Amino acid sequence: MKKIIIPLFLSLFVFASCGDDFDEMNKSKTSITESSLQAGPLLGRAMYYGSSADHQRNFNLFDDMYAHYLSPMGLGGTNQYVYNAGWGDIFWRDFYTARQREFLEVKALCEGKDDMKAVSAMNDIWNVIMWLRIVDRNGDAPYKDAEGNYAGMGNTIPYNSQEEIYADLLARLKADSDALSNTDGQIGIDNYDMVYSNDFAKWRKLANTLIMRLSMRVSGTSLAETAKTYYQGAKDLAMSSASDYARISCDSSVWGDYYDRTYYDWANTIPEDCFMSVLNGTNKGYATGVADPRRAIWFEAGDLKSTTGNQWDGYPNGTIENGTDAAVTKAHGGNNSGNSSSYARLNCSTKEGFFFFDFHNSANQNLSWCYATYSEALFLKAEAILRGWDTGDAESVWKQGIRASMDEIAYFITRSGGSTTISSSAYNEYVNALPAFGSSNEEKLRSIAIQKWIALFPNSVEAWAEIRRTGYPGVYDGTVELPMYNSGAQVEKGNIIQRMPYPENELQTNEARMPEDFRSSGSKFKYRTQYGLFWSQAALHHGGTLKATDVPQNF
Repeated sequence: MKKIIIPLFLSLFVFASCGDDFDEMNKSKTSITESSLQAGPLLGRAMYYGSSADHQRNFNLFDDMYAHYLSPMGLGGTNQYVYNAGWGDIFWRDFYTARQREFLEVKALCEGKDDMKAVSAMNDIWNVIMWLRIVDRNGDAPYKDAEGNYAGMGNTIPYNSQEEIYADLLARLKADSDALSNTDGQIGIDNYDMVYSNDFAKWRKLANTLIMRLSMRVSGTSLAETAKTYYQGAKDLAMSSASDYARISCDSSVWGDYYDRTYYDWANTIPEDCFMSVLNGTNKGYATGVADPRRAIWFEAGDLKSTTGNQWDGYPNGTIENGTDAAVTKAHGGNNSGNSSSYARLNCSTKEGFFFFDFHNSANQNLSWCYATYSEALFLKAEAILRGWDTGDAESVWKQGIRASMDEIAYFITRSGGSTTISSSAYNEYVNALPAFGSSNEEKLRSIAIQKWIALFPNSVEAWAEIRRTGYPGVYDGTVELPMYNSGAQVEKGNIIQRMPYPENELQTNEARMPEDFRSSGSKFKYRTQYGLFWSQAALHHGGTLKATDVPQNF
């Protein structure tokens, strides 16, 4: 993210006051219009703040843990499924009051302008990504009214069902892909496009990869046949190489809320033990005996031996009751100085590290917010083959997905001048040590889902959704473990967390429009975070809740 972005947001108000002469001047000489000059800062702002605003309280203290990726060690109670509204309500609030407003203003600026169809599509694709973070975390949500007006401009919108929202998001992405099929004469938004720098072809690939994602998400629901059609129209237009990685580079020389802060300043981000044991090859539910070659790029070994004597140990979520444990040496020496750790930690210190950052040089870092990858598209294809939606050999495509994930990591280590690659021999040793792909479709899906979970890191928003949808990696087979139970949790003991609760402000001001079961007097209110969304294993096979002993049933 270029440092010019934030101050240039102010230019929006200058451009908005310019008259017809200014607009005409730019049309005739540069093909830049007043509308495009206004749209750029707005869309850039939506991308930047949609990624960075309160990342720790929005996602690090929830999704990162629910995905079994990272642990805050003893911070707060969210690592024991206790909901903190002062943290967790922020994204919903900011989305409806800021991100959605930015989207609608850019949309209005693009309407009726033939040379801004590409910008309009980019704006819409980004908005779909943001909407997924609402509906996949909370479920039903205010989306559109009967006249098709979106929520987010001060108007009161009834709650729409998850099914309605998903169906519309798929249709929107298809329209966006169509709009980007011919971009001759289209205006870009200069440096404000933080994802692809106005590479419209890559934006189209992103739209189609998202169609594949959403289609597979609802493959076990009443939307399955419709989703199959969308999938088959998108699969050949989706991401096709590691360089298609959808990410926004973080500028840690400017204040932002991301892993540079949670790791270095606040010293409470450390790899979770289940994830690390899978990477170590020692996990009892997914043992390989071979360390994942991605491990050393994502993480660094601890400088001191942990309680088990393994410098690659992660830390189990939910095991510290009140934020203290004398038997544990906290991450970074228990302070904010970035000192040594008993446990494995984010690889921030070397140019070959996935999370490398430099507070003083924005060009000298790898740190990025991650949204979609080519490897994800391959894992989606492998699953689609199992479902009869696609053709090919699922095991072969699964292996291609693993290879692509490793290539994406190497591609990632470029901004800082790093040159890390994962060799073919390291890849072959790892793949040859993996548990058998499986004989039944359910067994094969487990293999796909676990490798997809690994490859999605650090995109915990998507990883948590996939755990809920497929049931893998599973608690029942020992791959992951539930946190210590806390009586303040909004799940019953033994249940897996399935959703975020609705914000307290919704209960206070809009409860009459909320789903009845989740109102303060509703039947699901007390344990409101244990009930699955319409596409999850809990909703599909277990009457709404998913217990640790429930074996997934996807086929």
